[in-house]
Amino acid sequence: MGGTATIVGAGLAGAAAAWFLTRRGFSVEVYEQAHVVGGHVRTEWFRGIPYEPHGAHIFHTDHRSVWDLVSGTVEFVPYRHRVLTRLRGRLVSWPPQRAELCASADFTDIALELADRPGAVDESDFESYCVSVLGPTLYGESVRGYTEKQWGRHPRTLSAAVARGRVELRNDGCHDFFRDTYQGWPRRGYGDLVEALLRQAVVHLGCRITLKDLPEVSQAGRPVIVTSALDDFLGEAGALQWRGVRLQPVYLPETALAQPAMVVNEPSVTLAWTRSIETKWALPELHDRLGTLVLREYPGAEAKHYPVLDAAGENQRTQRELEHRLLGQSRNPIHTAGRLATYSYINMDVAILQGLRVAEKVAAQEEC
Repeated sequence: MGGTATIVGAGLAGAAAAWFLTRRGFSVEVYEQAHVVGGHVRTEWFRGIPYEPHGAHIFHTDHRSVWDLVSGTVEFVPYRHRVLTRLRGRLVSWPPQRAELCASADFTDIALELADRPGAVDESDFESYCVSVLGPTLYGESVRGYTEKQWGRHPRTLSAAVARGRVELRNDGCHDFFRDTYQGWPRRGYGDLVEALLRQAVVHLGCRITLKDLPEVSQAGRPVIVTSALDDFLGEAGALQWRGVRLQPVYLPETALAQPAMVVNEPSVTLAWTRSIETKWALPELHDRLGTLVLREYPGAEAKHYPVLDAAGENQRTQRELEHRLLGQSRNPIHTAGRLATYSYINMDVAILQGLRVAEKVAAQEEC
């Protein structure tokens, strides 16, 4: 059994696909345009302190098979993620807890609005969704400014899909940001995980591959898995809208932990950054050690971190057109997986699942 396969991109989706195929006897070559593997999830280290140059990444999933794969490949430490947001000068839980807000005289007006919310969620657009869930005041003070900074556009122009599963009101006392059964953080960072998944593949770094390059890297008829953005892969950079962030680190040598949680959201438009991140929280054995890094996350960088799912669906239509063009070429069977290639706002476990599923499809076609 086996064969040859080419993978474009060495992030989680590409690494998962490579892991699956090499275990099935395939000879796999992976091409990554950066000079390191890991894509946007790679962890870096400074004086023994972890930080993430592309923003906070917490592994969480309800898929036992995905958890078994990642935790069986490298060591994971238990970590339940907490997020706080600044509201009227105080730090409160995010997602917000109704009981926490109602118990404080500072939020009496918000508590009254929460008691008078509509029964159904308005799915018209991002803003309508959030107002129907949180009420106008809590939305206006905790989400609207953050969203305007993060996306560089009015919240009404974003799809409700951006809020779905990310904006909620709780009243259960659960302060974990995620509710998934399996949650953790790789002890040696995400780069270690991706490198381990790619161990049996041949990886070419610093190699940007587009559709026109396929004759140089793959024989005709052999499968290709694309995990890079399709506008880049098809040579049409700019066809899709993306949003990027940049992280500004601050090293505090005399401080063990600088924040009460890994992530603190800053929704006020008077601040240029959207949140501050202290990745050191993920590793309990480091908590008492002096020296920490806090990264402020600024939006608007020239990077493809987030697809812009607009309320009108224009970017989504462009993505479908690019997919149609990609499938229309006949030299190689091409499959797509991952956030960039599918232009979808997915979590890490879904990216891995997509990589595994397309790899399984490739292997099944080889058997035919």
